[in-house]
Amino acid sequence: MEEKDLKYKMKVWTKKHKKKATFHSVVLAALLAVPFFGHQWIDKPAMPENTRPDDVDFRISMVGDMMLGRHVRDAAVRSGEPIGRVFDYVTPYFEESDYVTGNFENPVIDADDPGVEAVMEDFELRNKDIHLYAEKGAEKALVEAGFDSVNLANNHMMDYGNLSLEETLKHMEKVDLDLIGIGRALDPAEDLFNEDETMTDAGEIKYFDANDRRVAILGFTDVFVQGYSASEYVGGVLTNAGLGVLQNRIREAKQQADIVMVHTHWGEEYQVGSNETQEALAYLMTDMGADVIIGHHSHVLEPVTRVHIEGNPDDPESEDKTSIVMNSLGNFVFDQGWSRTKDSTMAQLDFLDNGGVELSFVPMQISDTRPRETNGILKPFRDYRIFRTLRKELDQELWRMENGRLVIDLKKAGVIEG
Repeated sequence: MEEKDLKYKMKVWTKKHKKKATFHSVVLAALLAVPFFGHQWIDKPAMPENTRPDDVDFRISMVGDMMLGRHVRDAAVRSGEPIGRVFDYVTPYFEESDYVTGNFENPVIDADDPGVEAVMEDFELRNKDIHLYAEKGAEKALVEAGFDSVNLANNHMMDYGNLSLEETLKHMEKVDLDLIGIGRALDPAEDLFNEDETMTDAGEIKYFDANDRRVAILGFTDVFVQGYSASEYVGGVLTNAGLGVLQNRIREAKQQADIVMVHTHWGEEYQVGSNETQEALAYLMTDMGADVIIGHHSHVLEPVTRVHIEGNPDDPESEDKTSIVMNSLGNFVFDQGWSRTKDSTMAQLDFLDNGGVELSFVPMQISDTRPRETNGILKPFRDYRIFRTLRKELDQELWRMENGRLVIDLKKAGVIEG
């Protein structure tokens, strides 16, 4: 074909398709938009309704890592909404719960206060690479969502040293929320503080009533850096530097309550399954009297395990001890981007009207920093991945699938009597 004929045919083709160019551009733009926006159309969130069955007498809801700073705060600013937006799709679960608790993984700091802003950099711990904080108002968002307590014993609560401690207590003590695992001292002497300062104990046990049962809850972290640990004259969080105090507090809680729950910040970030240190600590806490261990830190889901310690048959006062260990509930509100850190769950401990006690798990996913129950065409895949992880180390006879949840019979497991 001569070059002249080729040029002529190209000119005719271009003229012929010029009228269709706009249409083709629109189609192409729509196709390219699917990977970026399609998930919002496919997995459009729905507000949950009737999350609590009629046979539940009392329900305790538990969640993992929550961080209301950094890109979580940026997402709220972009949306023009308050930070409490992150709880929009889970508040209905909390409203139908009798008690709600989780791990709050950042201090609350009023960075808009000129005096605070001027010294934040000076207080920033140099032995850490990542420093997190939530702005003033995050504490109100927790209460409005329905939280009754939060564990503050974790590896980011003291990122800004003593400024973290004082700012967090200053703001969070003003709202109706139990603070677990943090204080101005550890097992402080009665005359340690003056009249103008509230004496708070980092190892304090909180109690609440679950119908005819008394429940104790406390928390500590096995992950921390120098400068975090509370001691008799130093404020901070309860760490394994105060392991003896933790053991004594669990024993004390067991004497005063029917059920002991322990928030435990431990393990390695992004690990697959628990490690030997977690197994040893779980055994120790179970031996001291812990019944339910609420694990967090790894930012991913980890298997649920059952710890059983047989009593001494030669000692008539010795009893079997059993606990259920949620090694990690994963992220609940966070800004990490890969899929495993977006797989989440809400654990719910139910006391039933027939005397049964069950621990169930709601499959959740984090989208745009907000947790919500899994839905859409990918729900079966997501649910399978979440439940496969959670039940991986449980005996088949202890769990079942019911109404889209993983359910563990704690009475059959020997953890809590009906």
